[in-house]
Amino acid sequence: MEGAPPVSDRYAKRTRACVALGLSLRLYHYARNPSMWHDEAALVLNVLGKNLRDLLGPLFFGEAAPPLFLWIERGAVELFGDGVYVLRLVPFLASCAALLLMVSVARRTLRPQVVPWAILLFACSDHLLWHACEAKPYSVDVLAATLLLAIYVCTRSWTVGKQIGIHCVMAPFLIFLSYPGCFLYGGLLLALLPAVWSSKRLMLWAGFGLLTAVITASFAILLAGPIHAQRCPAMDACWVDAFPNWSQPWTVPTWTALSTFEMFRYCFEPIGQVFLIPAILGVVGFWRRNERRFVCLLVTPVVLALGAGYVKAYPYGGSRVMVYVIPALALLIGEGLSVLAVMAVQVRDWSRLHSGRLPRIIQSLPARRVLLACVLTLLLIPVARAAQRIVFPWSRANCSAAANYVLANRRAGDEVVSNHWEYAYYFRGLGDGFSMQAHPLDPTQTRLWVVTTADVQGPA
Repeated sequence: MEGAPPVSDRYAKRTRACVALGLSLRLYHYARNPSMWHDEAALVLNVLGKNLRDLLGPLFFGEAAPPLFLWIERGAVELFGDGVYVLRLVPFLASCAALLLMVSVARRTLRPQVVPWAILLFACSDHLLWHACEAKPYSVDVLAATLLLAIYVCTRSWTVGKQIGIHCVMAPFLIFLSYPGCFLYGGLLLALLPAVWSSKRLMLWAGFGLLTAVITASFAILLAGPIHAQRCPAMDACWVDAFPNWSQPWTVPTWTALSTFEMFRYCFEPIGQVFLIPAILGVVGFWRRNERRFVCLLVTPVVLALGAGYVKAYPYGGSRVMVYVIPALALLIGEGLSVLAVMAVQVRDWSRLHSGRLPRIIQSLPARRVLLACVLTLLLIPVARAAQRIVFPWSRANCSAAANYVLANRRAGDEVVSNHWEYAYYFRGLGDGFSMQAHPLDPTQTRLWVVTTADVQGPA
């Protein structure tokens, strides 16, 4: 049509609209300042109560987090104070940066017509929005995964030696910043291996060996230090369902399939399981496009997490520790949509040639439109969930309001007793005037505040 913008411009505008939507959603949830929840408060109390050295050791309340993330959080507190906005600033900025980086990766790897859909899934992921407004490391995990993908796709025109050099510098940083970094770099090693294998240059092999040694040493230090110190029976008890039951080995295949479905559900609530099919088609599509090294980079971190789950070293399934796979899954789903579009054209052309052999309902144009509408509806359901969260946010106990009421009405000398870690944060200024358990009262004391909250869980 004369005067219509080029097709690529239309797709670019749609992509920018998706990015604007994602950034707006993140800013909205960050700005509305939801009350700190149980597990978040537990990690915050470690950041506030431990110095940099102590943050490398065991953490209070059975918490676990990468040491570099804890140090960055501690640095933010030292610079800007210990308010909720400050404590959540790093995850918020990380989530926004990951979305912007994702655009660059998608444009370099996907066909233009599916880039907006991949970005839309990423921008409106329910749990990415949750993690963007909590003082936990999961948004940083997603940023680490997206950053590694961005570095890979932006340096593919470089020599392999230069690619190895930049990752020798980046690997320790990302591994200490994000626990899944070891899985991510496992995928990178596999992606670089074919180019190194086909090379006869000794220096290139030496560089690859150096990168492998840097990754291995970084992971070994992390494993022997913070990971070993932070793992405890209380933590293991939280993840029992995230490991297979080897006492009944015949259940392991079923556990693997169900956990993989759950991983997709968590990443793209509420019906993420249906995106497993386009993701598989995406693997096929990239493979046929001779993007096999990129497939290794996308899929290997998931496979390594599954292997770690088999040996009960890392939870696998529908949980927050697997959120780092969202960038890879969004790209695979986007490529899968391209494959579905090509298949639809092939079916249409075949049906025209063999119209007499097909049922009328398949030949009809309305039937094909209904099928297209179904696909679009599935893609828009996560967007509808994101819109729902604006009106009906995630369920959290409003500990902030309760604490503010007590602080506003408490008299000097009044003691406050509570049952949840959130209140240890909100009443941090009371010193000895706050405690987490009841104890004999001072006979001269006439007033006591008791603040209790029922268990309201966050994401798995």
